[in-house]
Amino acid sequence: APASYNAVTQMKKYLSLIATIILYEAISAFIGRATLGDVQGWYATLNKPPLSPPNWLFPVVWTSLYILIASAGWWTWKMPAGKDRNTLLALFGVYTGLNWCWSFVFFTAHLLLPGFVWIIVLNLVALGFIVKAWGAERKAAYLMIPPLLWTSFAAYLNFGYWYFNP
Repeated sequence: APASYNAVTQMKKYLSLIATIILYEAISAFIGRATLGDVQGWYATLNKPPLSPPNWLFPVVWTSLYILIASAGWWTWKMPAGKDRNTLLALFGVYTGLNWCWSFVFFTAHLLLPGFVWIIVLNLVALGFIVKAWGAERKAAYLMIPPLLWTSFAAYLNFGYWYFNP
């Protein structure tokens, strides 16, 4: 194939990655905006567990993590059709749904203990994704490790909020 064809193909490939990231970030930002009032109101009144980061750090971290998560989904989508791809896309979809809905469980419904259980389930799904992707699409597995580490820390924080706010 001519070099110009390869360059155009590569450009289209990475433009689709950028579009995926932008869409994922936009949906995530919408959810963040939808729960912002609860973050500034109810959440601000809670007793914080030790090691709680400042509030300004959360959008910075999550914006970065959503780039990684969207990229993991994109690499999964680009896999050859088959059982591994289908399983990973299903896990990715469940993970994304759990991730996006947690804010409503914790911030909007003020369900601290269910929020903690929710994050544990989210982490188990992320771990399942990483394990399954390790042998099928290693790039996707690597990309999901930082989000899993952060949500493991978030599970600690969520438990702490429940514990310190009976």
